[in-house]
Amino acid sequence: MAKNKQGYVLAEMTVNEIREALKKKATTVLLPMGCTEQHGYHLPLSTDTLTAEYVADKVAAKAGCIVAPAVPYTFSGGELPGTVNVSTQVLGLYVRDICRSFAEMGFKRIVLVLGHGGSENLRDIQESLKMFLRLEKAYKHLTIEVIGIWSMSPIWLKSMQNHNYHADIIETSMILHIKPMLVRKKYILDKVAVHNELIADPDKYQVSDADTRTKTFLDGCCRIPHISQRPDMKVGVMGNPKGANAKLGKKVLDESVNNLTKYLKTTR
Repeated sequence: MAKNKQGYVLAEMTVNEIREALKKKATTVLLPMGCTEQHGYHLPLSTDTLTAEYVADKVAAKAGCIVAPAVPYTFSGGELPGTVNVSTQVLGLYVRDICRSFAEMGFKRIVLVLGHGGSENLRDIQESLKMFLRLEKAYKHLTIEVIGIWSMSPIWLKSMQNHNYHADIIETSMILHIKPMLVRKKYILDKVAVHNELIADPDKYQVSDADTRTKTFLDGCCRIPHISQRPDMKVGVMGNPKGANAKLGKKVLDESVNNLTKYLKTTR
């Protein structure tokens, strides 16, 4: 059977092996979700997918879960070369259909393991799944959770408080541990003024014509703004990758794996 120590790898299993695993109460499935988006000039587009897969695979082995194939396309919002955006409405429906399929198979608990956050991305995934459970009464005993791997690491959360959000020291360190050959040695940042705005507020990567348009008293409640990536952002690093190292990356990933495993085991 396609097992990784105690965990099962869905993509390598057969129909009968899935039936047998469910009979053995392996009724929790982990769905790693990443993103294909820019991570500066030094990290690969697959950064968020690689970290989500790594954590989900390790957790499945420790907690006796089944790990599903990763979703590599979600919503970034960025527009630099290499970034692939799936509209949040489509993404929400897509995730709902995946969860419906898992529920029909017999899974009782579905855990989305996110390597990519993003304000709009996270909001719409959560809202779509809330509506799914609200409207689909047949799944009233189904548990769905959306967990960002960063939320399971105190080191990572503290780094975010210090304005490291994207392609920064933490993400660079994690890829140095997972796939060091994919990390370019030279770290490049945007112009100082642009970079300072990005680390002050990661949503500053976008601009809205509502900020420059002559306003009327109805604009705030009626008019839908045009939003796009700010044209002066060329690199997209939100934080500082300086000092990144594989040892730090392993420590952060170990925290995420161990704390997510503990959470799953203590909330069954």
